[in-house]
Amino acid sequence: MTFAEIPGLDDLKKQLIKGVKNNHIAHAQLFLGNSGSANLPMAIAYATYLNCENRGEEDACGVCASCQKNAKYIHPDFHFSFPTAANDQIKGSDAKISQNFLKPWRQFLIKDPFASVTDWVAHLGVDNKQLNISREESRQIIKSLSLKAFEGRYKVMLIWLPEFLHPSAANALLKIIEEPAEKTVFLLVSNNQGKLLGTITSRTQSVHVPAYSDDEILEVLTKRYQIDPRLAKQLAHIAQGDLHKALSLSDDVSDDTQAEFEQWMRECYTKDYASMVKRSESFHKFSKVNQQQWLIHAENIYRESLMALMQTSELMRIPAENKAFVEKFSKTITLEKVAQMTDVLNKASYYLERNASPKMTFLNVSIQISGILRAS
Repeated sequence: MTFAEIPGLDDLKKQLIKGVKNNHIAHAQLFLGNSGSANLPMAIAYATYLNCENRGEEDACGVCASCQKNAKYIHPDFHFSFPTAANDQIKGSDAKISQNFLKPWRQFLIKDPFASVTDWVAHLGVDNKQLNISREESRQIIKSLSLKAFEGRYKVMLIWLPEFLHPSAANALLKIIEEPAEKTVFLLVSNNQGKLLGTITSRTQSVHVPAYSDDEILEVLTKRYQIDPRLAKQLAHIAQGDLHKALSLSDDVSDDTQAEFEQWMRECYTKDYASMVKRSESFHKFSKVNQQQWLIHAENIYRESLMALMQTSELMRIPAENKAFVEKFSKTITLEKVAQMTDVLNKASYYLERNASPKMTFLNVSIQISGILRAS
């Protein structure tokens, strides 16, 4: 992957390239970004640029032997470590070493480097097993970096989601992260800095990868993926900076989502239980992605309604055609009600991820929201 393959973020790309040109290459860098951001693609593009045999002014050449190998994630000096768990194919102690999962990992990256840890769990087929970067994996990392670079300028170790490091594994890596061998670079890619050990973050240079704006996602969806502008605008709003989520929803989201949501709120407010039951049956037929999308859309509208209630229109992100409903709906809510409804939605999302009945879950959500809306 090269920088050109990553939409937007031009200032950050220039910053990273300038550091390489000036030989200001920190031996340990922490690429921080929310799930769905470009922190993993950016780290991969940076590693590609480091070992490119014919670096350009703005990117790696993309055609040299090093770039070609990096494009397939098979460069002998570019190592990966990531959270794993046993599945049907890899079990026992073998499941504790990332190297044993390289084939599915490469497939995962080629398919979508913007994908989340939830997608990785589904790709691995590990159900609800706890992912982990084990102590055994830390020994493998140290072993992999014990030799000089095989053919590249640098030996690179990319650790995806270091927040999954077992404490013993994290402690085992402290010395090598602080004092790696010459021409060795650690790239840690994290979605949650708060879960990282302070001893890890203190040994790294932070690279903050911002979330995409609605306009940036809209441009990517319409120009790169030829998605209808009206649908793309809706997806950009729902995704909240998560490009992967926007693309995942593109096949499932409906142009009628907002109209259906408004009707659902009317049913809840009027305690139209017969319609709630009927709607829960329709919800049951949705794909899992669409079920989650519906709950995300509801949460977004509640947030926008709260902004309207507080008269902070400058913070609102709702499309202009939906503002009339939001302003009207804001008159029926309070800060406490929004907090309660959001909690209901979050719990429903959690239950659906664990295979709860969509029909019963959605009906329960409808009844609870009805009670909250009509509470005095």
